[in-house]
Amino acid sequence: MEPPVPAHSLIRSRPGSALTDFGAASAARLASAAPLVPPDAHAVVDGPGEAARDQARLGLYVHVPFCATRCTYCDFASGKLSLQTVERWKHAILHEAEMRAPVATGRAFTSVFFGGGSPSAVPPDTAVQVMAALRRAFAIAPDAEITLEANPESVDDRRLEAWRTMGVNRLSFGAQSFEPGELEALGRVHDVEAPARAIARARRHGFQRLSLDLMFGFPGHNEAAWRRTVETALDLGVEHLSAYAFIPEGGTPLGNAVLRDEAHEMADDAEADLYAVLEASAARAGFGPYETSNFCRPGAEARHNLTYWLRRPYLALGPSAHGMIAGERYANHYHLERWASALERDERPETSREAETADAIAQEILLLGLRLARGIEARDHDEAAWSAFQHRYAATLASAERAGRVERTAGGWRIPGHLRFVADDAIAWIEARAEAGRSSGTSARSARDLTWRASAS
Repeated sequence: MEPPVPAHSLIRSRPGSALTDFGAASAARLASAAPLVPPDAHAVVDGPGEAARDQARLGLYVHVPFCATRCTYCDFASGKLSLQTVERWKHAILHEAEMRAPVATGRAFTSVFFGGGSPSAVPPDTAVQVMAALRRAFAIAPDAEITLEANPESVDDRRLEAWRTMGVNRLSFGAQSFEPGELEALGRVHDVEAPARAIARARRHGFQRLSLDLMFGFPGHNEAAWRRTVETALDLGVEHLSAYAFIPEGGTPLGNAVLRDEAHEMADDAEADLYAVLEASAARAGFGPYETSNFCRPGAEARHNLTYWLRRPYLALGPSAHGMIAGERYANHYHLERWASALERDERPETSREAETADAIAQEILLLGLRLARGIEARDHDEAAWSAFQHRYAATLASAERAGRVERTAGGWRIPGHLRFVADDAIAWIEARAEAGRSSGTSARSARDLTWRASAS
């Protein structure tokens, strides 16, 4: 499920995963990588499209830290569901919304995203009350994209009606796999038919924008099973598909098993083959990539997640939430107890707050923008930000272009389509050389200190 994007991001050579070390980047693989799909498969459908870019202006993220059960791979801020904790969360969210409202005065949010955790686990009446309070605290554009993440097994008519009442117009279903054994290993509680039932029910209630989340590369995964999962997902007729590579997180059952060598990650080359299967299958179904891990039909990009990738401002509420607005970044307390307790004392619920610097802005333009299929474009950034980006990276990007790691576009740079799966290695290569080439002490954070926790769905 989707967390907000935290400050200063980097990624490693797997879509949706975390950077471990620049030393892990494989220059040889970049130089020798064969196209994953025929080049012409990318040409027509690469995104994001013009409308999506224009509509992704200001986002509001609401973290819902509850799950009926916890998946074996998940380290997001979530806990067991109870009426008492849900009520405490609701009151704290409303308090935080009031506290943060002044910074958004005079601005309308173009997207709202309820992520978690499992937002669909919250009682429908509570969800309606929270959305009503958000509308009182903030200006939300009449045509705003309002997304709610839902586990397929929790979707019923009462919830769907409540979500429609809230103004939700986009649902993102966590499927992960369509193989019974894989669902069990991943700790999912729904059966393989649950996503189809949820999608059909959502269509009957008038939802026209639906997305599915999938996962690949986890212990025991194989290409045959992945082909079946991808084809099943595409056959369900959704508009958007997100696919994330498994990352072993310490403190989770599956992550601990990998770290203890009791289970084994898929080899990088095998994982790259799975990504190739995804790209080719998506292209045949009319889905184009607009970000490394995200594919959609024309015009169906997630506007909210584009606020992250395009480095547009966003406000975030809830435990573990990270926001970026008015030239500052902030990070909330990770655990619900500390976050709610701070608000109950009328204190700010943050663990950190910092003003953005020119170097940090330049880094994020690179690190986020090169994950977009169309890449970094000058028009997406103001003059000061683009100047900082050019100052830090112009020379290194020229070297990367000569080495075939990036290519020029009419508006900037992008990763070549056939290197999309290893885009993060190219980003790491550029960042490491830009940092090494600085003649004086750096004011930007070392690349090793940057972490990635964004996903898009």
